[in-house]
Amino acid sequence: MVDTQGTAGLLAQSNQPNQPDQPSQPSQRNPHDTLERYGEPVIELTAARKVYSTGSIEFEALRGVDLEIRQGEYVAIMGPSGSGKSTLMNILGCLDVLTSGHYRLAGHDVDDLDEAELAEIRNKEIGFVFQQFNLLPSLEAWRNVELPLMYARVPGHERRERAERALERVGLGSRLGNKPGELSGGQQQRVAVARALVGEPTMILADEPTGNLDSVSTGDVLALFDELHELGRTIVLITHELEVARRARRIVFVRDGEIQDAPPGHEEGAPLREADPPRPQADASEADASEAEADAPAAGRRQNGAVA
Repeated sequence: MVDTQGTAGLLAQSNQPNQPDQPSQPSQRNPHDTLERYGEPVIELTAARKVYSTGSIEFEALRGVDLEIRQGEYVAIMGPSGSGKSTLMNILGCLDVLTSGHYRLAGHDVDDLDEAELAEIRNKEIGFVFQQFNLLPSLEAWRNVELPLMYARVPGHERRERAERALERVGLGSRLGNKPGELSGGQQQRVAVARALVGEPTMILADEPTGNLDSVSTGDVLALFDELHELGRTIVLITHELEVARRARRIVFVRDGEIQDAPPGHEEGAPLREADPPRPQADASEADASEAEADAPAAGRRQNGAVA
C-alpha cells in the first residue's frame, strides 16, 4: 500500500542549490519552540506498560508511560542502559507490542494489529534509520534506497526515479551507483536516511544514528536532520549522547521504565557537561532485568534496513 502524499513535499529542494555530496546547511532554529507550532498527534501512548519474563524473573520495562509527539516535532529520547528507551523505541516502531495500555500511530490504533498489519503500518508510516546502516553490500546506493518501495509494490521505473531524488536530496546525487563499501561511514548513513525518506513516512525513527560516525560525519547527519525538521518532517531520535539530543527541539528522558524530568544539565538549552556521575552498581536481579530489556525479542523483523 503506497502513501499517496506525493514526493514533492518530501523531496522539495531548498532555494539554494546543493553542492555535490554535501547536505544543505540548516537554518537557525529557535531553542524555545513550543508544541503550539506543531500539527496533530503522530504518537499517542497512554498508560503504556511492557513486561518481559525471563525464567523466574519478570521485568517491567515500561511502567505506565504517557507520551505524545505531534506532526513536525523533532524529539530526542534519552536514557541510560536498561532504562527502557530501547523497549520504547521498539513500541514506537511497531516492532513490539504493549502488555497493557494504548498506542495510536498517525491515527491508527495498533494495539490489536496482527503481524501483517503491523508490517504494513511500519512500511507506510515509519522511516527507520539504524546505527549499523543496514545496507546490502552488493547493491548500489539507489538500489538500497528503493527497498521500502519494493515492499510497497511500487513499479520499477517509479522506484528508481524516487530513489534517485531521495539520494539527491541528501547530497549524494553523484553516488547513485556506488556500493556501500565505496562510501564513507557518513555517506552510508546518508544513504540510510534517503532510504527512510523514500517511502514518504509519517515519521523518521532514528536509533543511535550517529553511534558509528566520527565527529565530522556526525555533524553532517545532524545537519541533515535539522534541515528535514525545517521542512516539516517528524523526527524521533534515540540516543545516549547529550550533545546529539540537544539538536532536537524536545528531550524525553527515560529512567526505570518511566518518563522523568531531565537531570540537571540535560534540559534543552542547558550547557553541556563532560559526563554524568557513575551510577551505583546494580545488584544481580537488576542486571538480569537490564539484560532482559536489552535483549527482548521484537515482534517485527528488521530486514536489510527496511523493516518488513
